[in-house]
Amino acid sequence: MAHTVRDLLPESLLSQALATLDLAGVSPDIGDRQAWEAVPTHDRTALLADAEEQLARAWPVVLASDYARFQREGDRERYETPYFERRRRIVTSTLAALLTGESRWVADVVDGVWLVCDEATWTVPAHARSGLSRGEALPQPTDRDLDLFCAETGGLLAWVDHLLGPALDESTRTRIGTEVDRRVLTPFLEVRDWPWLTEFTNNWNPWIHSNLTICALLLERDPVRRAAVVSLVVDGLDRFLDSYPADGGCDEGASYWTRAGGAVADSLVLLYDATAGQLDGFGHPKLRPITSYLPAMHIQDRWYVNFADCPAQLSDPSVAYPLYRLGVHTDEPAARRHARAVKRRDDPLVARIPSMARVIGTLLDEGLRADEEGVEPTRDTWLPDTEVLVARSKHLLVALKGGHNAESHNHNDVGSLIIAVDGVPRVIDLGVGTYTRKTFSKDRYQIFTMRSDYHNLPRINGFSQPPGREFRAAGMSVELNDARARSQVELAGAYPAEAGIRSWRRDLVLNRPDELIELTDTWDLQEAPNSLLWHLIVNGPVTLEDGIARAGALTISYDANQVSLTAEPLPLDDPKLSTIWGDQVTRLVLSAHPSLRTPTGRTTITFSS
Repeated sequence: MAHTVRDLLPESLLSQALATLDLAGVSPDIGDRQAWEAVPTHDRTALLADAEEQLARAWPVVLASDYARFQREGDRERYETPYFERRRRIVTSTLAALLTGESRWVADVVDGVWLVCDEATWTVPAHARSGLSRGEALPQPTDRDLDLFCAETGGLLAWVDHLLGPALDESTRTRIGTEVDRRVLTPFLEVRDWPWLTEFTNNWNPWIHSNLTICALLLERDPVRRAAVVSLVVDGLDRFLDSYPADGGCDEGASYWTRAGGAVADSLVLLYDATAGQLDGFGHPKLRPITSYLPAMHIQDRWYVNFADCPAQLSDPSVAYPLYRLGVHTDEPAARRHARAVKRRDDPLVARIPSMARVIGTLLDEGLRADEEGVEPTRDTWLPDTEVLVARSKHLLVALKGGHNAESHNHNDVGSLIIAVDGVPRVIDLGVGTYTRKTFSKDRYQIFTMRSDYHNLPRINGFSQPPGREFRAAGMSVELNDARARSQVELAGAYPAEAGIRSWRRDLVLNRPDELIELTDTWDLQEAPNSLLWHLIVNGPVTLEDGIARAGALTISYDANQVSLTAEPLPLDDPKLSTIWGDQVTRLVLSAHPSLRTPTGRTTITFSS
């Protein structure tokens, strides 16, 4: 159901603006040799080397048996790996065609397009709700499951048609238009109870809508139908923004911001460019705080504050483009600076799951090549709606979260913290391993990375935090000044009633002049507990002394008269975790002595550089 009133791009603007599209303002096609020959040599060389490497291999094969593995075994990777490799190759060969004008690259793109158009479904098996509801491992021809990657595939083929159109044969262009209409545009218009629109609100909404914007503007020739699609897209984005906190925080974490707030930007940029600025949605009041979020979560280099399923490192340079455009249109200098820094990282421009619009924009936008706008200031960030604090000193960064245990991509982590020293996380959030069927099922919290015992939190009287919105922080407060940052938060409500907690107050203080963090837990329990444990997940080799643990440049101090400490090796055999953290991290377990296992008490752990 459409909004009766929406804040984003009122209906009255759409029809008039969309009637006179200027697709030349979106991106130059293969015929504009001057534009593509101006791509910097470094980018050109890297992209062509990547494309040549893929061209030397056979096209990846997707098999029905691999598709069925998700339903039968819970395995996503066997099917998704060749699925995404196909799409990545289409992107790199398209870029090679644009950069060189050579027909061999166009021919390779055509091969890829026909292979993708011949796929039984563009929906990955983990998202195939129709088949899953039937208990079937394979899709039916009549299934309509417009998921992230069905929409992303439609957007990719629309970009191929736009960018290589003058060099494509008519049969290929017709096939693209027919398949995108059948699999993406028509289902979107005819089905209006998509779960990502009506049941939950997270990155699915803007990510899918951004690709529908591409399909509508670049492929749909009927102006009435085009306007109908865009109107529904804008309505959906408005719903998403309505649900977004006013502080701009993304409870899914920094990596998912790139497909949440960043995907809102993808749509708004295309609408703005295709209408010569007539459709300007960047004035929405939530856009500037959304723009500020990613720079605020940055630690150093590829490291970011990473709660929930967010990995601790981001390595997709094409994220620079939506962030930069947001920085331009909302006049946020920190976002523009950060976007340029992201662009300069020595990572492949075409990621595992690439978005053509972002890659093209990152290549061509001259603003991303400009000099820095002064020195980026160091500053604290307090997001009162999301309940996340990031505070900094010269050598230390500490992040603390409140929130609740039903956030998007949730971990049971209310009250957990992250500490970095000189730009490297030492007290860490592991993030999440490779997605399987278990990851988004009733068994999610059997996975150790989701559980509070593997976050930087206490286990109280034998009880960990359970999942659920009712398990939440209360009264989180923050005080910030030049000398210190302080936060207090009540954690009793994050634990089950059986734990017998009247109050569990966590007090965090960053003392900037002394480069010292104090973490104090103060409790009031119904009776003396059988046990009190504190867990710290630590990155790097750990050495222990009496009352001290050292990890890299971080020194962790505790009262050895109150607690004893053991260091447990935590092997990481999942490549998604080990790529970031190495083969092993350490879980420090601090156990309360009998003298501290009292109904009321207090203990402090300090962290210094």
